[in-house]
Amino acid sequence: MIFARVFWPLLGCAALAACSGNIGGGQSTLPGTLQNGTNPQGLATGVAATPTPSSASNVATVGANPATQALPTVAGWGGSIAFAKPSAAPSASPNPKASSAAADAGGGNSASIGVTASVVEPSDAPHFSAGSKRHSKHDAGAPTALFFISLLAPSDIAFAQYPKIAVDVPRDVIAKHRDDVFALALYDPERKDKTYRLAVAERDLSSPGPQSLPSATPVPTPMPTPFGMSNGAQAFTPPPIGMGVGSAALPPEHIAFLATPENLTLRANRPVVFALYAVAPAPSPSPSPSLSPSSKATASAAPAPALPSAVPSPSASP
Repeated sequence: MIFARVFWPLLGCAALAACSGNIGGGQSTLPGTLQNGTNPQGLATGVAATPTPSSASNVATVGANPATQALPTVAGWGGSIAFAKPSAAPSASPNPKASSAAADAGGGNSASIGVTASVVEPSDAPHFSAGSKRHSKHDAGAPTALFFISLLAPSDIAFAQYPKIAVDVPRDVIAKHRDDVFALALYDPERKDKTYRLAVAERDLSSPGPQSLPSATPVPTPMPTPFGMSNGAQAFTPPPIGMGVGSAALPPEHIAFLATPENLTLRANRPVVFALYAVAPAPSPSPSPSLSPSSKATASAAPAPALPSAVPSPSASP
């Protein structure tokens, strides 16, 4: 009787559990997820991470009153660009009437230029490679493109000089290229060579160079002064232990370039691309070899006297 009173209730509970699908029926939710959809264990549910953008764009306004305008910020890069007062764009064809639709911002009218900043090569420009035609003294190594600035106008606009460009370079990039020279290249679709021209602008000397930056290696933190000890006039409060300074925690480095007095024409819907690149500096010329002591002695010795020419003997006197 005792067995019957215990067995039949247990059998009924098992039947109810089987009907509910909790025994042998599998799970209808992800592991760690409750029936109401919550995820207390924080398990991954297959949601893809948002990719980091590699380019950004904005619109710059040019006109009779030029002003410095901000470059788009992307992946820690930024900076500014300043256009000169534009002039009427020359015709792209022998027909002088072909440029009648060109934007004439030189007479006080303003015009817009799309500016795109990118850390990858633009798809509508040639590949930046070591084979780019060189017009500079930086010929020591292959240039490495780091940052691209594309300019796109809806109609033809001409300038008598290149824009002034300043780039805020992340400190980890500066630390990686601290021994290199930073320069500016230009791809102009108006030119027949269809390649980037290197070193198209001079560096602004008022901008500090990467050689003046601190080391990328974390600076060791000084040990705190024991309590009760005075440091006199040079006393300071040391930072907490373990808070070294690395390049990633420092602000970007401002690298600026002067405007080059050379004509630049933006054709409608044809991008012009400036590229910031780094290249190893050209080695200094080696000094001429010095003369050895024996060579110096030989060089300083007086030349041997020339032999006297033969003089005919005087004829015998009669």
